[in-house]
Amino acid sequence: MWATVAALLFLALAVRCTLARRYAQKAPRIHGGLGDDLRIIFGSMPGLARVPLAPLGLSGLAQLVLFAVQMILEELWFTSAFDSTREEFAVSLPGESTTGCPDRVAVEWIKAQKGKAAQNLPDDAPIVIILPGLNCYAANLPGTSMYKELLGKPWRVGVFEKRGVGPAGSKGLKSPVFHLFGHPSDLHEVVTRVCSRWPKANLHLVGLSSGNGLCGSYTTLYGGRVPALKGSLLLIGGEDYNVAFAPPKADWRTRLVFDVTLLESTKSRFLRKNEAVLRRHSEVGYAACMAAQNLQDLYDLCMTYFSGYSDRDEAERQINGFSGSNECLMKIPVPFLVVYTEDDPVAPGGPRPEWVEVMDRCEKAAIALFPSGSHLGCYDSWGLSRWVDKLAAEWVVAVELRCSGRG
Repeated sequence: MWATVAALLFLALAVRCTLARRYAQKAPRIHGGLGDDLRIIFGSMPGLARVPLAPLGLSGLAQLVLFAVQMILEELWFTSAFDSTREEFAVSLPGESTTGCPDRVAVEWIKAQKGKAAQNLPDDAPIVIILPGLNCYAANLPGTSMYKELLGKPWRVGVFEKRGVGPAGSKGLKSPVFHLFGHPSDLHEVVTRVCSRWPKANLHLVGLSSGNGLCGSYTTLYGGRVPALKGSLLLIGGEDYNVAFAPPKADWRTRLVFDVTLLESTKSRFLRKNEAVLRRHSEVGYAACMAAQNLQDLYDLCMTYFSGYSDRDEAERQINGFSGSNECLMKIPVPFLVVYTEDDPVAPGGPRPEWVEVMDRCEKAAIALFPSGSHLGCYDSWGLSRWVDKLAAEWVVAVELRCSGRG
């Protein structure tokens, strides 16, 4: 009996692996990128020519669970795995319905893997600033394996940490103001300072998960003011904040990720961590946020009470570059690529059709839709390497080649 069961399991596994291998030969579907810049950039990116195969053809759910465990371990091991330095920046909000709400944000500069010497980089070395996920910071990002890939290139690598995030015991908010995705104006202050320090260097933004919201909004709202910005890459997802946590094809996996796991994590890492300063500003607002039953409601309440703006319309204009639609991408100033996976529980099936329709008409913006990879698991080997890490490096290399005229 056991021999029969084992044989059936082996046969099922063999069939799955065979199907997965065939599936892996297909290239991701590309939407948009009609202009010369992206066509040339894509031609220098092998990662866009095929779909990698996860070990044993792991399903999206299996990759998600495995990646969640990996993230926990990477956060614990960060200080023993990498040498880094933290730099803080004073920031304040622009606009008419705000007092400025001064506070600080940070960049964690990733220097080298532990035990290896940091590179002696020239002043014109490309700068890669990574924008982490919802409740993430440099130690969990999500997925610090990307650092190894980027550190293998002659680039400066920094991680932007928005207001309110950080490890346990780190400084909390000074002002009762935060945004779950981050304020674009805060990032602009950092970008301005960094670019003035290295005026000959090209700048590249790489977003991960919810960091894609900040990456996209910043590029649409401020990208045209930053000559050094050469490209923006958004890895796995991107959406209008007002519907970001309520995708049209949500299923039980989506609800588990958003309204159980991330809802509790967000309340812990943003609200409880900064309880005193937030309560002093609005007892009603804090109580309402803590009572929220789903992540989209929590986002809306945080915007109402803690965005830093008394006028919600102004808050939308200052923060959400995709409010209502992604039509802004028709005029995006730099090469802009958004990567989705069809089996992502955060956005099952990939982006909304109306977003794809707009992208199909864009010259400098594009979508690459992969059939599998889950939400940043994206495994491509038994060693649990991730194809998104390689894709990020390929993107920066290809954009640099295009900038130099060699692409």
